[in-house]
Amino acid sequence: MLLNLFQQYLIVLSFSLVGVLLLRRVRMASIVAYMIVGVLIGPSAIGFIGDPGQFSFIAEFGVVFLSFSLGLEFNFKKMIHMRFAVFGVGGFQVVVCTALFFTAVYLWENDVPAAIVIAGSLALSSTAIVTRELSNLRQLHNQHGQLSIGVLLFQDLIAVVFLVLVPVLAGGSGEHLGSALLTAAGSAIALVAILLAIGTWVLPQVYKEVSKANSEEIFLLTTLVVVLLAAWLTHMFHLSMTLGAFIIGMMLGESSTKYQIESDIRPFKDILLGLFFVTIGMNLDLALLFDYWPRILLFTIGLVLIKSITVTSIVRLLGFSLRDATTVGLNLAQAGEFGLALLTLALVNEVLPPDQASFIIIIAIFTMIISPFLIRHADEIGQKIFPQGSESSRSLPVNLQLENHVIIGGFGRLGNLLAGFLENNAIPYVAIEVDIDTVEKNREDGRNIVYGNSNNIEILRHCRLASAKLMVLTFKSLEEGKNAISRIRQTNETVPIIVRCQDHGHYEELISLGANQVFPELLESSLLITRQVLGILDVDEEAIDMQLKDYLESLPVSRKRETQ
Repeated sequence: MLLNLFQQYLIVLSFSLVGVLLLRRVRMASIVAYMIVGVLIGPSAIGFIGDPGQFSFIAEFGVVFLSFSLGLEFNFKKMIHMRFAVFGVGGFQVVVCTALFFTAVYLWENDVPAAIVIAGSLALSSTAIVTRELSNLRQLHNQHGQLSIGVLLFQDLIAVVFLVLVPVLAGGSGEHLGSALLTAAGSAIALVAILLAIGTWVLPQVYKEVSKANSEEIFLLTTLVVVLLAAWLTHMFHLSMTLGAFIIGMMLGESSTKYQIESDIRPFKDILLGLFFVTIGMNLDLALLFDYWPRILLFTIGLVLIKSITVTSIVRLLGFSLRDATTVGLNLAQAGEFGLALLTLALVNEVLPPDQASFIIIIAIFTMIISPFLIRHADEIGQKIFPQGSESSRSLPVNLQLENHVIIGGFGRLGNLLAGFLENNAIPYVAIEVDIDTVEKNREDGRNIVYGNSNNIEILRHCRLASAKLMVLTFKSLEEGKNAISRIRQTNETVPIIVRCQDHGHYEELISLGANQVFPELLESSLLITRQVLGILDVDEEAIDMQLKDYLESLPVSRKRETQ
């Protein structure tokens, strides 16, 4: 029995490896490739795997780790900066699409729990496909890219709510559904309070002690135990395990260990999530595809049209250009991984019958297969439909085709001043700022600035880090500076880095990590005041300059790192 199970796992992993390698050659999304592999080895095709149910428990942990990773990326500041795209556009889109699909599915003679699950799953789009395609096209920081990411962020958050609801919907129907929802809400509130307390007072001390061990093995083991304990605790409250993983991830996302945790957990998340999508494929009934292919094709086209038209209308009503609205609509026209997770969880909990779940999953997969094509040609389609609807008036395009340029991380007083002098001297630059209001205002003024965090290496790569001549980084904390410098040096070992931060002390550490010069913010004003005081006291100006120079050379912050 154990040998047989081992052989089946070996088959799943081997076919997944070969299938993903082959299908990625035609630029097919990994998620779709995993599902196709599952269909091939499942009981409805080759039949190497006779009972997909034995993989469901382990595969569910793929969704758990996906929710944990989402929690790590969840940032209250980012939510506030993108509040219009997230809560305005995203909230409106989810409500309208869910209402439309719920009405259609309910009239399709489904009960309320089934209609809620199907409507919720179809309202969600694929974060993995959209972000990957927009990243490859270098459109993440365009107007439509920011709107798409904002909507996806809200969808990911609401997906956690839907996943929590599935066990509740399975246990309550009719007149008992309301009381079941109230019970679940009470349990969720209690659970959130417990996890927030653990995340606030317990986990920081745990990771502090673990970090002292200076062992990557212990650090990784700690993270795995924390995630699994959070999932188990949520399960004991009769709620979805994803909720606990998300909350713990959100708490750890604010810690200084976030990037190490994210790096450690990624292989487990990717492999388990791949297994989850293989399991989805294995549960598909190919007989349905052959028997009902005209209906499936019609429903697939209908879903893409309904979602794209609905999203386009919402974005346009909220004041954006027709081209931007059309592009966002095409970007988000597909079903998503969280929707598939929701359908699979509903199938396991017997909220949906197997044939209906397979029918909806096949449609969802088809929309995901055609989605990369729609995203790549969304701008062309928008231009053909609305040739006069040029760029949105809300922002101007950003120039990222730069060479020998300056990258400015943070566009506060220093960044703004520096950009002005660079413009006066015709020196190319690109600025990165996390305050969306600052980004939009400066873009309207013609400044070359993008939204994002200069800690994010992907954003830095889009800003052509490899060909940059200089980097100027401003940070409020030492930890932010350390994370950014270490990540930059992994990509570009030679670019000079000048850092200004608010904290005092430990500047030697920043120099050792790769900064060429580090200046504390308060040092600037202190030296300026010192110069004024000595000048008023009639000290010779040359003597003042000499003394200040000697003082700076005596500080660790003035030591220059030799560029390699």
